[in-house]
Amino acid sequence: MHQPARISLRHVDAEGRAHDLVGDLVLSDQERVVVLPAGRGPVELPRSAVQVMRRVPPRVVRPTSSVDDMVRLTSRGWPGTEVVRMGGWSLHAGGGYSRRANSCHPTGDAERPLDEALDGLSASYRHRGLRPCLQVAARDLTGDEPGALLDAALAARGWHTATPSSVMTVDLRAAPSDPPTPLEWSTTPGDIWLGVDPSQHPDRVEVLASADAHYSTWLTGGRAVAAGRMAITDDWAGLSCLVVDPALRRNGHGRALTIAMMARARELGARWAYLQVADENPRAQRLYESLGFRVHHRYHYRELVS
Repeated sequence: MHQPARISLRHVDAEGRAHDLVGDLVLSDQERVVVLPAGRGPVELPRSAVQVMRRVPPRVVRPTSSVDDMVRLTSRGWPGTEVVRMGGWSLHAGGGYSRRANSCHPTGDAERPLDEALDGLSASYRHRGLRPCLQVAARDLTGDEPGALLDAALAARGWHTATPSSVMTVDLRAAPSDPPTPLEWSTTPGDIWLGVDPSQHPDRVEVLASADAHYSTWLTGGRAVAAGRMAITDDWAGLSCLVVDPALRRNGHGRALTIAMMARARELGARWAYLQVADENPRAQRLYESLGFRVHHRYHYRELVS
């Protein structure tokens, strides 16, 4: 997906006071300028109020960056087929295929009272035939970070917890140097790749293709034994859909697949990689830790069940 240009501008308000604004340029014509700052809703300005506007480098995200920055980055690698903004919150929808593509990512400020924001979010998802859902993230979901405080507020309102997970990151320069397993690569999820994924959801191809990605398949004797998906976002590689044939698990195939995908990510210019792993899969978490991945933050989903 094309990433908008990031700009810095100075504008004056009706009282003649100057203000600075940094964000993604959404629209610029003779009448108006629309900018989308991180963690806020769109800001529309009359063109006549803009004094200076210049392009600036993209926002840099690193493993030491904030939880909100990392959530926004990972969202770009798996956005779903529709994204609606509510202030700084982004509501993702994708026909119900995966919670990641069908949940609100509440970064920044919703720019309205919480109950009003939740009512609007719920109406938006129900209109699409989906269960209202938020992905709530923090380094410590029991602490006093914004994500943890939001989580406590949702719990008090009866929103249920689902799929506790971690986002893990690694510096690809320090990745293992094992000889990578030869993989077949494609920029679309072909029939062989899809055959490794047990899901038959009707919207899965559209959701998978909602971001530019590379699809790997490990073939042995013409048979697919493992597969994975990798979305390149800036200088990050997002690894997802890592699947190994159940008959071949616990034989090193998962490790070999991940190492080969990390090697390919370096070839494509990525410096860092991230992946998401559920708490219910501790074996996978131990594997990724052995390859240098470390937990950046934790998250789970809050759903309005009734």
